[in-house]
Amino acid sequence: MSSKKLRNVMVAGRRTSMRLEPAFWDALEEIAQREDLTVSRLCTRLAERVEALDVDSLSSAVRVYVMEYFRSATPSQEVALCEMPIAAE
Repeated sequence: MSSKKLRNVMVAGRRTSMRLEPAFWDALEEIAQREDLTVSRLCTRLAERVEALDVDSLSSAVRVYVMEYFRSATPSQEVALCEMPIAAE
């Protein structure tokens, strides 16, 4: 059973369905609120860029966009590599 939620969204004046994980729906709603847009308007803008994002679907474009949006909002920190113990075989 899939944990993805199917919702209808208006994109460019047409109803379309997207299946996303609940965390992506929450993030999409948060971004829309931060940017003073409706989820539909934000999805319309993303749909206009689907080809530019090199993805196959609007759902994929949303996932990529959400990741990039929050990644760009997070201060860059150098990742410290640590030794991880490896279990004996």
